Amino acid sequence: MLLGAIDVGTNSIHLIVVELDPHYGTARTVLKTREMVRLGAGDALARGHLGKKAVARGVAAIARFAEAARAAGAGDVRAVATSAVREASNRDEFVAAVRAASGVTLEILNDVEEARLIHLGVSRGFPLGGRLACIFDIGGGSTEFIIGDAARSYYLHSVRLGSLRLFERYLAEGAAGGYGALEAHVRTELAPVAAALGEYGFDVLIGTSGTLMGLAALDAADAGLALQRVHGYVLRVDRLRTLQRTMLRLMPAERRRLPGMNPRRSDIIVAGTAIAIALAEALGRDEIVVSERALREGLVVDYLERNIALARTLGDERTRRFDAAHALARRFDGNGVHESHVGTLALQLFDGLVELHRFEPADRDLLFAAALVHDVGRAIAASAHHKHGAYIVRNALTPGWRPEEIELMATLVRYHRKSLPKPTHVEWANASPLARTKIEGLAAMLRVADGLDRRHIGAVESLDVRVEAAEIIVRIQAFGEAEPEIEGARYKAEMFERAFGRRLRFEEVSPSDEALGLAGAAG
Repeated sequence: MLLGAIDVGTNSIHLIVVELDPHYGTARTVLKTREMVRLGAGDALARGHLGKKAVARGVAAIARFAEAARAAGAGDVRAVATSAVREASNRDEFVAAVRAASGVTLEILNDVEEARLIHLGVSRGFPLGGRLACIFDIGGGSTEFIIGDAARSYYLHSVRLGSLRLFERYLAEGAAGGYGALEAHVRTELAPVAAALGEYGFDVLIGTSGTLMGLAALDAADAGLALQRVHGYVLRVDRLRTLQRTMLRLMPAERRRLPGMNPRRSDIIVAGTAIAIALAEALGRDEIVVSERALREGLVVDYLERNIALARTLGDERTRRFDAAHALARRFDGNGVHESHVGTLALQLFDGLVELHRFEPADRDLLFAAALVHDVGRAIAASAHHKHGAYIVRNALTPGWRPEEIELMATLVRYHRKSLPKPTHVEWANASPLARTKIEGLAAMLRVADGLDRRHIGAVESLDVRVEAAEIIVRIQAFGEAEPEIEGARYKAEMFERAFGRRLRFEEVSPSDEALGLAGAAG
């Protein structure tokens, strides 16, 4: 099942195409791209009316994205619109034009639903664990605020403060005369929101949007870290103030030449930065953690969870079995994000090696379930959690799994790290020749998949496998630079190379949006 999700924002329109498996609850990115359309340009936000040229740009972009999604195999294309369309008096005409040009029904999100989906996108792709997060998303027309943990949101709110809205109102004629008024307006609007957010006593402040990612790229380039990844990047507020002072001294044309600057954002980034600084100061925070995942990923999670709920309603046996593994992980403090991501990568390895290992579909299920519970032993002790985890699986996992399946799953957990199987190990000594083949092959995949999420932040987005005579090449798509993850996988590659009789090599590949020829138009 492939889904295309289109996020129609005030500044940019984003597309993501993912391959979904509701049984496993996994999603693999097939295509991702974006285009800066600026639906809210000119006086569209002030008048509450989309201009003819902006409408034409938006409709054309959505039609291209819908066509690209279908060409990639998406059977369903979901499109949602936010602030600029939500506030427009001619939104119905825009929706009709989109439907006529693309065949897609554009859903206009209210502000609370937009915030809910942002929380889904961030929380399912970020290692919150037991922490409470304050999440904010600076859009072109509005900023959404969420208080939530890995499981649910507790506060959802939206304010009409956006980078394009503020730019058009205060900075279109130049920053010199309008920035002071912009800053005062932002602080006034944020004061009651910050007071409400502060009541929750959250643990981490997370920012998402083109503004935050752009600031991370600028900060990294200024520090000489041009390849530093953006997802999980920590922005210090004192550094933001320094960057802002530098940008205010420059004209937009001069800002374009700053190392790391996205030239399409050089005019509005000052306005977005003012929101980030004012919010952090009002909350008394020194750091903002950047998330690349946001609304479009939330659309994917929402779609996937609805299909999983349907499978449960229909009494799907595989879903029940995986629910038991998820429940065991939660019982022993697993946050689900790292475990599910390792499971997704392990399945991609399994599928890419199917002609080599020739395991059964049931073994694929076992590998994924083992990934879900591979870290349960950490609740007892991190140093030997592979051994503790094996004990827990043997004695606590029952619903839907047969005893021999539980034993194999426990053994995979035992060998997901540290030493390889030895004759002195009871699990290995008692295993049949067929079971040993499965243990070696499946545990090897689990070890490499675990290494590829070394920092537990989902840096490796997806992978594919090419089998050659002397080596196996794993091609990685990542959020920015993923050398720590590749290093982690190399460290755990010995069992893999022994099991499959070939050297393991990793390659990073460019983002898939280049296939559309739209990289130059990225916003």
